[in-house]
Amino acid sequence: MGLGGILILLLLLVSLIAFIYVLVITARGWGVLHSILLTFLFIECWVFIIFSAGVHYRRVRATEEAHKNRLAAEAALEQTEKLLWGDFGVSPDALDAVIPVQGLLRRVTADRGRVWRQASLLQASPGSYDLQLSAADVANPNADAIAEDAAAAAPVTPQAVSSESLPVNTVVYGFAEEVNAEGKPIPVYYLGEFAVTQSQNGQVTLQPTLQLYADQQQRIATGSASTWTLYELLPLDAHEPFAAPGSQPTEEETFGHMDGETIQSLFANVPADNDRQQKLVDSYMRDGQQANDNDPPAKVWVLVNVLKEFEIDVDSKEVANATERGYFDTLGRSIDTRLKRGEDGMVKLTPELKGNLIVLNEQYAAPLIANGTLQLVKRVYVRPLNDYEEAFGRHVVRDHEVSQSIELFKRDSQEIEAANQLGQEMISFREKENKDLRDDLVNYQKEV
Repeated sequence: MGLGGILILLLLLVSLIAFIYVLVITARGWGVLHSILLTFLFIECWVFIIFSAGVHYRRVRATEEAHKNRLAAEAALEQTEKLLWGDFGVSPDALDAVIPVQGLLRRVTADRGRVWRQASLLQASPGSYDLQLSAADVANPNADAIAEDAAAAAPVTPQAVSSESLPVNTVVYGFAEEVNAEGKPIPVYYLGEFAVTQSQNGQVTLQPTLQLYADQQQRIATGSASTWTLYELLPLDAHEPFAAPGSQPTEEETFGHMDGETIQSLFANVPADNDRQQKLVDSYMRDGQQANDNDPPAKVWVLVNVLKEFEIDVDSKEVANATERGYFDTLGRSIDTRLKRGEDGMVKLTPELKGNLIVLNEQYAAPLIANGTLQLVKRVYVRPLNDYEEAFGRHVVRDHEVSQSIELFKRDSQEIEAANQLGQEMISFREKENKDLRDDLVNYQKEV
């Protein structure tokens, strides 16, 4: 028993003695009935006091516990808010929370479409390639990766696999995979554009839509492309993927610090004649850095501060899917519903954004700088992005033109060589004829 209980018992004992003393003294005047009622009243008062003390004790403990739980709940909410949205006091662009990372993931995968990874090459024949899709991608082609334990816990049975995993007549873009240091398959080499001609039980047959290059055919034939990554949409070029991991944009490096080692390795096979390789590497390394006076206007953007409030219309009235018409109209406004801002499509820029990295096309920003709406901070070199789908198509056409030119050159060379040989024969014949004529002239002179 605690000290409080001992004090209560002592108080009860003292009050009981005092009550008995008062009851004995007043019993003669009150009578038996009043004495009994007074005794019941004394007992009821103490019972009430004891119950009240118990209720108060429980209430105090409950109040303390509720206060602690409220503080813990507030701390948990604050922690949850921080985990979801990050610490805005550090940097609004820091990718240390769920929402910013999810937003970045959506932006990265918005133009990618479905992806099938680790498709094993079963058989390769001219104009036809059989692949076995992985069980995870057959079940969910939209997922980047599925944990091995989850796949083992819920394996995909042949009955669950259907042609819907990669439907017939779908056009996909194939890349050869390599396993990186972390054991993850990474697409490293473009194998070409293919159409699905057969799809059943997770096994698909692909047929090239365009003739494959000799290097692509060699990689497939030699087994360098044993596993493939298939993209529904050809990946787009961007600035950020070539930045070093963890690099953040700054005023000096608008897109982050470029990863020189990776860029050098990517273009190691580019011919070095006429400084082609070095010029290509420099264009990637300078991306987002200070522009110089020799840079063409198409490659120069401007970093600005907002001095006066103004609005930009970023949504086009047109609506289309990326597989139909692309992402933007001729003015750069989004037509893909996934990229539209919504509502009226207006983005308001205010002077409170001063210090943020706002990079605009120089041609668009020049009038706003002239009228004092924007303040020029620096001119930035921006590498023009490549349209790989158009580039590959243009390369195929150019390769066909070069092949035809080579054939014409060979034919012309053969004709020139034949004509040259005929000329040599004619020269030899004329030389012999000339020698005979000289001999005849000598004989004739002797006769004369």
